[in-house]
Amino acid sequence: MPQDHAPRTARGERRRQMLVRAAADLLLDEGLAALSHRAVAARAGLPLAATTYYFDSLEDLRDEALQDLAHGWLDRAGAVVDALPARIGPVRAAQAVIRVVGTDAPSRQLLLLYERYLEAGRHDRLRPFVVASNERLCALVREVLLRAGLPAGQGDARLVLAVADGAAVTALAEGTAPDAAVRTSLGRLLRLLRAQEAGRPPRPSTPTRPATAAGAPAVRRSAPGR
Repeated sequence: MPQDHAPRTARGERRRQMLVRAAADLLLDEGLAALSHRAVAARAGLPLAATTYYFDSLEDLRDEALQDLAHGWLDRAGAVVDALPARIGPVRAAQAVIRVVGTDAPSRQLLLLYERYLEAGRHDRLRPFVVASNERLCALVREVLLRAGLPAGQGDARLVLAVADGAAVTALAEGTAPDAAVRTSLGRLLRLLRAQEAGRPPRPSTPTRPATAAGAPAVRRSAPGR
């Protein structure tokens, strides 16, 4: 946060926002470990002393940069849901969730998103904003589920988020496409939710043939009409 002695002038606010933007770009390009006063000042084209003049600590600068990025991500997610029609099918719902969660974004953005989660697990000061962001995402996912005619309780939306996040993190770790992995996992999950809503057991995605006991005669099917 800005120090009390930082000037409240248009020029001062402009320089401060330049530092926040430079820090955000640095985080996207190189991750949390790359953040330093010197690296941010160099990217912003400002003197090194500017970072300590406008921010009490590197953690304050980091937090504000992360919040600036997250606000942009949430605005984009909200616009995705606002553009949806009142009724959508499961395929459109899966595509919408992918865009809401952001797993269609470039890998560098996804890496920072999940790196931020881990940092929130280590540092209490990051948790309130991560929690608030997740609550917003959960509300948007619930709206997608509602428009698809699927169960849309808080637990349902959190399950959808967990599956999307888990598939994305695994894909990033394995070097595969996160959006494809999330699309496959969400497709299966939404089929399960649809079957639950219809009150019937879910059909397997791949037909299977019942196994017969060893040595047991196969069951013969009658021909049509017999």
